[in-house]
Amino acid sequence: MTLPFELALRGYDMRQVESLFAEVDGALATDTPVSRAAARDALRAASLRRRFRGYDIRAVDAAIDQRLAALAH
Repeated sequence: MTLPFELALRGYDMRQVESLFAEVDGALATDTPVSRAAARDALRAASLRRRFRGYDIRAVDAAIDQRLAALAH
């Protein structure tokens, strides 16, 4: 999966971010209440590790906020 996040010297673990967004984007695609609720919970509970050469933290945090807003509707 390719996400539109830039790499940073210190950022979020790429595999962890990709896994989280795959789950969330899958829930948005199916649009069932149960999967949307599970995706919201996953986003709220996400504890992303910081790594050397990871995804830009601010960009990922902004995308999480956007996905949470999309799941609220």
